[in-house]
Amino acid sequence: MGPRSPRANGGQNHHGLDSWRHEDSVGSAHHSEFRQPSPNPGFGGDPNNNFYQLHSSKSAVELSAYESVAPVAIVTILFFLWGFASGLLSVSRTNPGYFVGPLTFSGYIFRHYGFRITFIVGLVIYGVGCIVFWPCGVLQTYPGFIISNFISGLGVATIEVAANLFVAICGPPEHWEARLNLSQGAQAIGNVFAPILADKVIFRRDERSSNTEWLISVQWGYLGVAFFDFALALFFWYVPLPECKDADLTRVNRWRPARSLDEKSQKRLVGKKALLLIGVWAQFCYTGAQEIITVNGPNLINIFSPDYANKTNTYLWSAEGLLAFGRLAGGVGMFYFPARWWYLVFASGCVVTSTLLVGLQYTTTNAEAIIALRMLLQFFESILFPTIFAISLRGLSGRNVKWGASWQVLGVCGGAVWPPIYQAIRNRYEPNNGVGSRVAWVLVVVLFSVGPGLQAFLVNFKPSWKHKLDGLSKRKLRERYESDGTIGGRLDGVNDHAA
Repeated sequence: MGPRSPRANGGQNHHGLDSWRHEDSVGSAHHSEFRQPSPNPGFGGDPNNNFYQLHSSKSAVELSAYESVAPVAIVTILFFLWGFASGLLSVSRTNPGYFVGPLTFSGYIFRHYGFRITFIVGLVIYGVGCIVFWPCGVLQTYPGFIISNFISGLGVATIEVAANLFVAICGPPEHWEARLNLSQGAQAIGNVFAPILADKVIFRRDERSSNTEWLISVQWGYLGVAFFDFALALFFWYVPLPECKDADLTRVNRWRPARSLDEKSQKRLVGKKALLLIGVWAQFCYTGAQEIITVNGPNLINIFSPDYANKTNTYLWSAEGLLAFGRLAGGVGMFYFPARWWYLVFASGCVVTSTLLVGLQYTTTNAEAIIALRMLLQFFESILFPTIFAISLRGLSGRNVKWGASWQVLGVCGGAVWPPIYQAIRNRYEPNNGVGSRVAWVLVVVLFSVGPGLQAFLVNFKPSWKHKLDGLSKRKLRERYESDGTIGGRLDGVNDHAA
């Protein structure tokens, strides 16, 4: 059903959080030039259908939990397919693209043209990068392969700038972290099945396969992903999604306590936005540690037991499965307990587990223990990226929210910075009785400690940062807003247990 008049139902407004806006020039313009109102309310033109209509003129931040299901589900499909393509082609090599995209053309397109156009542009660039791989494969040129992955990285970064923020803000504001973890969980599921399919079916390689035959199969894989990206871009061209202007984002933290909305704190993005900046640093450290673990995890297993070499892929797939499970479980749990609690538990788990891995490398030759800790570490990594992203944007409003999203995605370039440093440390000590991997692994502990570990500690124990993350109870919200007549009726979607 479309938006109803606030005078319906006896003159009271029953939109809960949707009714907190002031009817002024800031709050009156909600629809984007990329959204057109539908003459038929609801799906299938049923006026009694209370499900969200994709052609609604409502802003993404004004949707209730129920209304946000359809648009979030559509973008979650994008997450799954994106994760599947990434796992199929090992697109972790695209991290250098994150240096360029977020703060240049990707951020510009996002801020000026909205979510849907950004998705389309990102998918097209991603597809072009995959197509470029075909001639590079024919010529067997490594620089061409790097260029192909760099272009793909620009596309992925462009998608990620918009997709993460869309899922976070589309619906009740207290569930940013939960929604993003669930959607990212779908991406992790795609990332689990894609390598299995690639290894067993698409890129299957046996002793009789030549390098040329295997390369041809990889070329076809890239080409298939390219055409799939173009098809998905066409899909988003015809599926209108709720947009969100800067004016809408000024209300995104209205449910927070008053001092979180201090106008002076909104004037500067850099300098007063310590939560955002430490979040970018945490993202930079986390993605670096994650990439080190992904690339060097098999080596760690093989060092302690060469007999496990034939089972390495099975263990890595199991670890990816644990990551997907942790992300989904954490997302559900955040509906019941504050996201910052989950963040502290999982970030601490990463620090402790990686530290134990360092210790065990010097004290045991038990491969089973190393493998178990390696898989447990993958589980604790699960919620870090989406939780860091959402938490770090708390307290921002207006155009600063989109700028903050661009900076958060920029932090992913840590995946291209830290692995070479790890490799340099490893090579420096490798001649010394083969202890290079053991020494270099300390870098992983440091990254988890000074990145996600530091931010998780601050948001749980620094009062001013806790204040930005914790909402008000329904009772306090009524006391605050009923006096000025900006709220009436029920308060849908507000956490009764908020501090």
